[in-house]
Amino acid sequence: MTYYQRFGLDREPFGTTPDPAMFFRTLGHEDCYERLKLAIRLQRGLAVIIGDVGYGKTTIKVALLQELQRDGAAFDIGIVNNPRDCRTDVQFLRSVLGQFGVAATGRTGLDLTTEFLRYLEAMHLARCKVLLVIDEGQNLAGSQLEILRTFLSFETPTEKLINVVIFAQPELEEKIVRKRNLAQRVGMDHKLNPLNRRDTAGLIAHRLAVAGHPAGAPPLFTDEAIDVVHERSQGIPRAITTFCADCLVEAAFLEHDRVDGALAAEVIGRRVFTGTGARTDSAHAAAQTRMPMTRLAIVADATANGREVQRA
Repeated sequence: MTYYQRFGLDREPFGTTPDPAMFFRTLGHEDCYERLKLAIRLQRGLAVIIGDVGYGKTTIKVALLQELQRDGAAFDIGIVNNPRDCRTDVQFLRSVLGQFGVAATGRTGLDLTTEFLRYLEAMHLARCKVLLVIDEGQNLAGSQLEILRTFLSFETPTEKLINVVIFAQPELEEKIVRKRNLAQRVGMDHKLNPLNRRDTAGLIAHRLAVAGHPAGAPPLFTDEAIDVVHERSQGIPRAITTFCADCLVEAAFLEHDRVDGALAAEVIGRRVFTGTGARTDSAHAAAQTRMPMTRLAIVADATANGREVQRA
């Protein structure tokens, strides 16, 4: 018997692999997800999703791709998982073309860009939208950002030929701000923030419900346990799920029927690293502070038609 079956669950409730079924849509995540979908369907061009490690970027990405792929031929989607894997601009261009099944015969950046433009024009005539998704966007080099700006300049009088969505840690902000011409092309941006106590409780309840915990059954985490998890995790979703998994395993080992505040504090306190960027030992606990969250500060001049860039 697995540990979660002891609690009447039929699957792992707190796995760390992104699972769209486990996607708990807080107000912030729901706003990000819906506006991102709208920006893509309206061909707004560039969308930037900023969030620190563990804030839910990958879960949003997986849920988005799953939903768009249900549309069948309506979208042709390419994914660059980490730009750092491309050491040169030519490698980056070849990686992008390869994601869309385009034979990269050109030898120079200009040749490859021209080949990609021909592909985009063909997709436009076929009424198929093109979406390029870039993960780990904080690793984009300045020249790679310039390549993306060139892609975003490909357009008809009514719409862009490609949508680009970048999921990145906050380091990308300054890179975009420094490139004013690229900043002007941001059609949508959003900054993911830590969860408050209510959303922490909601995330835990949602994951347990998806895993098979019956509605109306006694809670597996007491209010005091949720308080501890929220405080120690600093509201970071990945840390919340990790802590809850640890607590349920310990409760099963001790043959407890639920996780209370004392058990949660003991289990989390034994961790060397919390997943929040801080250690749990007493020497570091006093120094723990929540990282200040800033908005994506894209300050762009008015574009040629006088319209300002949409801001989150």
